[in-house]
Amino acid sequence: MIARDSFDLSRPRRLHMAGIGGSGMAPLARILAEEGHAITGADACESVRVAGLRRAGFTVWTGSAGAVLPTGVEGLIHSAAVPESAPVLRGARRRGVAVLKYAQAVGQFSAGRRTYAVAGTHGKTTTTGLLAYTFRTCGDDASCLVGGEVPQLGGGAAVGRSRSFIVEACEYDRSFLNLTPEAAIVTNIEADHLDYFRDLVEIREAFRDFAARVSMVLVLHESLYASIGRARGIRARVVTYGTSPDVDLRISIGGRRGGLTQFRAGGNDFELAMPGLHNVLNAAAVIALCRERGMEMDGVRHALRAFSGVGRRLQVVGKPRGVPVVDDYAHHPTEVWAGLETLRTEYRPRRLWCVFQPHQYSRTEHFLKEFGRALAIADRVVIPDIFAARDEEEREHRVSAQDLVDEVRSCGGNAVHLADFGAIVDYVRTQVRTGDVLVTMGAGDVGDVAGRLAQAL
Repeated sequence: MIARDSFDLSRPRRLHMAGIGGSGMAPLARILAEEGHAITGADACESVRVAGLRRAGFTVWTGSAGAVLPTGVEGLIHSAAVPESAPVLRGARRRGVAVLKYAQAVGQFSAGRRTYAVAGTHGKTTTTGLLAYTFRTCGDDASCLVGGEVPQLGGGAAVGRSRSFIVEACEYDRSFLNLTPEAAIVTNIEADHLDYFRDLVEIREAFRDFAARVSMVLVLHESLYASIGRARGIRARVVTYGTSPDVDLRISIGGRRGGLTQFRAGGNDFELAMPGLHNVLNAAAVIALCRERGMEMDGVRHALRAFSGVGRRLQVVGKPRGVPVVDDYAHHPTEVWAGLETLRTEYRPRRLWCVFQPHQYSRTEHFLKEFGRALAIADRVVIPDIFAARDEEEREHRVSAQDLVDEVRSCGGNAVHLADFGAIVDYVRTQVRTGDVLVTMGAGDVGDVAGRLAQAL
């Protein structure tokens, strides 16, 4: 029997989700359950997200127990991290159960809704969360799907009463081409996911294909107008934002007072709870789209001032002994640089510590020099072993954490390699002093170190 490659999500079904603990899969499971679908799931290992799903009443199997497809399932949704060779996928196809990738399922869910998508190499999670929070603050009870935890939305997903749907649109595997948005934001485009894309040229082509799917409004950072905004096939109205005088929404940055960033956009004054120029740019994109929607700027202003951010985005875990312990998802050199510069400006620390876990051998190898320069901003850098994800085995022999340590040192930085998280906690605990600031960075499991350090200090 051959499995179908699509199924209708407009009526309740019994669905199984492989890789349910993923950053997009877990909130999608919550959305589908709210819509009346019966959801079970499986993941490779236990995690905070898996535990959260179980507390919410979901049945989730882990390890080898998740290799078998439950009986009675009408459809299987799997994350991009689950290979086609996985037993659960093979079993589904043998039984004729319909199979969808995560991105295809999101595309199915968005069909018939007024979809607002946020894409970009960096900043899309924060921008999506802020856009959803702003819509809801301004009276549009939108559903949303965010690749991170947003406490003010109740997590990474929310089901609203309106037909609006706000979604984070990822370029990996060209996932965002499953969407047909009414409006979209593209924050920036850089080389990334080079385990999938050939080069930056191919990445730009994918973004142009995405932009061509937008029907009404396309909000672009000013740096993207020439390559995306003027590309053949763009049918939406293009709106630009940035600091240049010739953009549609010009911003100027003020100071930081009372824990709020002051800035001006389109002739209006705003305050933003989140620090950093990169977050002001994220906020500007939200303002531009909300202005196109005709929303009242007073409501937008209130939302920006009140939005507290996304989990693992410069998230303060604790301040033991007066030492701020911060956790951040940064796993690209541009993100690392932006995060460290923001922390130095925000706290003016005696010493800035960074525990950085490289994510993927392929990304580490490609950006070795760029990571070295970015990490050298910190006064002390501790690097655990590289977190492998979607890596080919041969890559693991071409670069190591020690190579990155050597690169940081060649850029004038102070770095050490400690493979074990326990050793890292012991080392930092004995070295950190009052007046220091400590940040853990990476897309792997390094966030565990932040919590352990907050307790150990």
